Amino acid sequence: MSKIKALVVDDSKIMRSAVKRTLDQLQLAEFEYIEAMDGEDALDKFSLEIDIVFVDWNMPKMTGVEFSKAVRQMEGTSHIPIIMVTAEKSMGKVDTALNEGGANAYVTKPFTADQLFTALGKYIDEDGNFKLGGASTQKKSFFKDMLNLK
Repeated sequence: MSKIKALVVDDSKIMRSAVKRTLDQLQLAEFEYIEAMDGEDALDKFSLEIDIVFVDWNMPKMTGVEFSKAVRQMEGTSHIPIIMVTAEKSMGKVDTALNEGGANAYVTKPFTADQLFTALGKYIDEDGNFKLGGASTQKKSFFKDMLNLK
């Protein structure tokens, strides 16, 4: 089981800890965490080595949607799942995050382990390996296949 590099972005240290603790409790995979306190901090820490991003919507300096848009405008990032973890619950906000922001999944706070499990299930196989791993061409074609299923 290879470690999955997860970028956890939230202006609340308590929420970052809650995301990490829940992911560890799920035991879907072994994670290596990189934390950021807002979108700007996350962009500074972002690299193509990141496997998955968990990002809050409402943060100072740069929102989660702004961060997601910035990542999606970078070369070679379309395969990296972005999971919006936010208190924003309206369908309009969900639509904005998924369609305008480029997020792949949306989990509302307070979240449950089941909600994170569902959001992650399509990205981690039964052995705890990241399904999008391997050559970038494989990642992109898998990502496109996932989008076509929706």
